[in-house]
Amino acid sequence: MASTKPIQCIVAVARNGVIGSAGRLPWHIPEDLEWFMKQTEGGVMIEGPACYAELGKALPGRGTVVVSRDPAKRFPGAERTSTLEEAVQVAQGMPWPGPVWITGGERIYAEGLPLCSRLLITRIHRDFEGDRRFPPDWQRHFTRLVSREHGVHEGLEYDFEVWDR
Repeated sequence: MASTKPIQCIVAVARNGVIGSAGRLPWHIPEDLEWFMKQTEGGVMIEGPACYAELGKALPGRGTVVVSRDPAKRFPGAERTSTLEEAVQVAQGMPWPGPVWITGGERIYAEGLPLCSRLLITRIHRDFEGDRRFPPDWQRHFTRLVSREHGVHEGLEYDFEVWDR
């Protein structure tokens, strides 16, 4: 019998809850991208169409499932499902040994947080303008801070945090 992969969430969030602006990240922190790439390698990412478009492709070294209600949309290198529930089933069946990662956007995070056992969050210590936000009640789901690592990029402070239920 195959084991079930853990479901985890990874996100970068501004102090005011913003995670995106017009389909893009409103900041540039190379260390955060490196952390994202390292953490998700070998796992399966579940994301929405805007997240896929921002990356421009399915990332190598991991599986990708895009949740889209538009059956005509295609996402090269990725599986497409119409619901998060279906995406989790598909991700669990993929050959990648690592966790299933909820990687955004706003709707995917809102639906996926209750399924996750762990949250990796880059908390950016500045407000940003944006049209997409992370669920403000995330700490209702994750109550135990496991680790925190502080960083600074060109004067922009941030913390890499790991939270468990």
